[in-house]
Amino acid sequence: MNKTKDLSSRIMNFKAFSFSLLLLALMFSAGNLYSQQDDNSGKKQKKTPEERAQKRADRMKEKLSLSDDQHKQIYDILITQSKERKAIWESSKNDQDKRAMKDKMKAMRESTNTQINSLLNADQKQLWETHKKEMKDKHKGKHKGKHKGKHKGNKKGNLK
Repeated sequence: MNKTKDLSSRIMNFKAFSFSLLLLALMFSAGNLYSQQDDNSGKKQKKTPEERAQKRADRMKEKLSLSDDQHKQIYDILITQSKERKAIWESSKNDQDKRAMKDKMKAMRESTNTQINSLLNADQKQLWETHKKEMKDKHKGKHKGKHKGKHKGNKKGNLK
């Protein structure tokens, strides 16, 4: 009888141990399946130039009380800028010297600002400048300290 209890005890321990291993294996496999899902839930979706231009034009219409005609003209300017930006980025992404790309982008932004300013009345221009300043300040805070210490020879981390 003692042998039967001992055998029964061992079988129960083996079943419990097997069950524990099975649960552990299921937990690890479920974690792997979950981590391999391709739903991009944590990433921003890349927008098309048209979507970016539409979003900006709509935001400007709301902030600046643009007329329908102004909205259409600004959308056209922004769609052109967005396509140009994409072309500059694509043509420059393999270049070692990013200075030329930055210069092209800056010139393009200035041209876009000039074109948009020509469509706005005085009150809209003032609102737009205020909005641009607010956005610049908001983004400046986001990137503060991001590049700190990355540039050798410069203790503050700023470009010379």
